[in-house]
Amino acid sequence: MKKRILASALSVFMVLSLTACGGAGAADQAAAPAADSGAAPAADSTEAPADSGSAEASGTTITLMASQDWIEDAEQTLGQKFEDETGIHVDYQILPADQYQDVLLTRLNNGEGPDIFMAQSGFALKTTYKVQDNAVDLSGESWAPSYDIFSAEQTSVDGVNYGMTYYDTTTDYYMIYNKKLFAAAGVTAVPKTFAEFEDACQKLLDSGVTPIYEPVADGWHQTMLWCENGQVFDKLEPGIIDKLNKNETTFAENANMKKALEQLNDLAQKGYFGDNYMSDEFANAESFLASGEYAMCFLKPGAIKNIVANDGNTAGYTEEDFGMFLLPLLDNQYLNVHPTGPSKFIYSGSTNIDAAKKYLEYITTKESIQYLIDTAADVENVPFEVGQTPEYSDMTKTFLDSYDDAHSGMVLQDVVTYFNEQWMDISTNLAAMFMGDMTPEEVLKAIDDGRTQLAQAAGDEAWK
Repeated sequence: MKKRILASALSVFMVLSLTACGGAGAADQAAAPAADSGAAPAADSTEAPADSGSAEASGTTITLMASQDWIEDAEQTLGQKFEDETGIHVDYQILPADQYQDVLLTRLNNGEGPDIFMAQSGFALKTTYKVQDNAVDLSGESWAPSYDIFSAEQTSVDGVNYGMTYYDTTTDYYMIYNKKLFAAAGVTAVPKTFAEFEDACQKLLDSGVTPIYEPVADGWHQTMLWCENGQVFDKLEPGIIDKLNKNETTFAENANMKKALEQLNDLAQKGYFGDNYMSDEFANAESFLASGEYAMCFLKPGAIKNIVANDGNTAGYTEEDFGMFLLPLLDNQYLNVHPTGPSKFIYSGSTNIDAAKKYLEYITTKESIQYLIDTAADVENVPFEVGQTPEYSDMTKTFLDSYDDAHSGMVLQDVVTYFNEQWMDISTNLAAMFMGDMTPEEVLKAIDDGRTQLAQAAGDEAWK
């Protein structure tokens, strides 16, 4: 299913002579364990680290630093189980998304990194996080043979793997919608063009329902709407990504980039995000969709289970009452393929490297991975092959299978260099655009300026 699409996309990607794929700068969705998830698994003695209970490790505390929403509640439960079995305590240090990168880079640059730090896999690992200096080589770890080859490519630099993507890269963000609200508003078909999408939004608004829940307050989600549909740019103008990466063109001079931002801005200006979108938070997305107050939100497919189980679901919605489709900016109908995600790296200056390695080994056992899949509703699989049973819904399978290799593509942040590092700045500028303080042209110009600074700092020959 998705593996076929992913392999094809990466093959095309390599033809463009790019060295790695950048991950989304967005904090990815995290959910509380389902009510019937049960307790964390006991370690399988055949899979857990053989010396996990050693006297040397007992009593150690390892710090794990992550951006908001990058650590599932289920993983923290596994961390407690890990402590119970090994005596190694995991101190999860979760920072707000808009502060995380600056704080992390300051600590790394000062030689004070946490034992385990998280970062988006891809281009920035070499230039921004300098993992060749700041992270430990994990190529020989016991879990490495089971680690998905595509994810491993994105956590590697110059053939050496420094990280582990412990995140569902098999599905991406799509527009999750309420079928009943659509039908009641007179929307009879899933929109496939931007004109059809705006027509659906207006009908929903006229019916008394806010069309889209867009949580701008978190400072990352609004950029997803643009970038997670960015695969259409190279389809409309083949070679544009390669030209951007060779510094032969800019974002600001690209008509399609500008039009996509204009369309996104149009959604805000017409009231399709509602009255409070600037203060709305991602954590409330599922409850607002459960209440029927909003008809859509850009989420991962697994969120549907949480919406249905939410206390706000007084209307009795079932999973069958929700569906998914691609947000058709620029009439996009190409599936977004996104093999990167928040990944874990062990700090090279840590005094607890062995204990940190034990933690990574523990959470990648078959039982731990299955617990994560079974407990975190938005996680349907993770990029490891340890005999786990994925939890794709029939709807997710049908949706993904409806797109072949020719109708899929890598998302914008995974193929453009010196872009993903600016994610939070881009999000801030998009919010300014919604408020009328910046134009789409100014947003694009700011991206170009940022890319120039990052490229020159990295000594990129194309920018000299």
